[in-house]
Amino acid sequence: MKYITVLFKKHKKHVPAALRGTFIGELRRYGIMIFLSAWIFQGILIMNWREAVVKVGFTAVFAAAFWSLGMAIVPAVLIAHTLNFAFNGQLYAMYTHMGATHVTARHFLEETERASRQCRRRSYIDAAIAYGSLSRGCFKSTSDIDLRLVPAGSEWSWWRAVFYALWMRCEAFVRHYPLDLYVYSGPVCARRMRSDELPIMLAERDGCMRSIYPKRVEFNEFVKLFTEQNL
Repeated sequence: MKYITVLFKKHKKHVPAALRGTFIGELRRYGIMIFLSAWIFQGILIMNWREAVVKVGFTAVFAAAFWSLGMAIVPAVLIAHTLNFAFNGQLYAMYTHMGATHVTARHFLEETERASRQCRRRSYIDAAIAYGSLSRGCFKSTSDIDLRLVPAGSEWSWWRAVFYALWMRCEAFVRHYPLDLYVYSGPVCARRMRSDELPIMLAERDGCMRSIYPKRVEFNEFVKLFTEQNL
């Protein structure tokens, strides 16, 4: 029931300055509008083109599978698009941000430590960086984690990182981890992400991000601070 009721409440959401205080601006803050926008676009407007290809391909493959089983093309596409949203999107993170899931601090930390270990083991990932108020140890039951993977330089590394990101999103949905994840290059991370909060280095290969992020929070520092403030 809580997954339904939050759709009819207003939530904190960035609204363009021109729409603030207007009917349209206020309408965009309702959960149902947040849900519809996330379901329709699924982050594709801010993805690297490789992720966008995989995102569209996910829907196409499942839609084709449903169609081959005798389902009409329109419902096949709609169901495939919805499965894409759930398993290869940020559905759980969106519901967490709206206050419907109530993730515990311990579960959040355990899953973040798990993500750090996984990313460190993969040679095609140069860095895994988290952004936001978590760098100050701030955590609430509505907190998600904005994580960006930085692939190693080769094109093959990019594609491996993109498919691994798909796997991480699927795992996050199953394991109830509020993960907001994209794959960017280092310079794109620096340009697109907030600069007023220090990034958390979940993984970094040979200090490769120090020229971009000389000021940062190392992962062991984050774990210590998060534990002291929330556990």
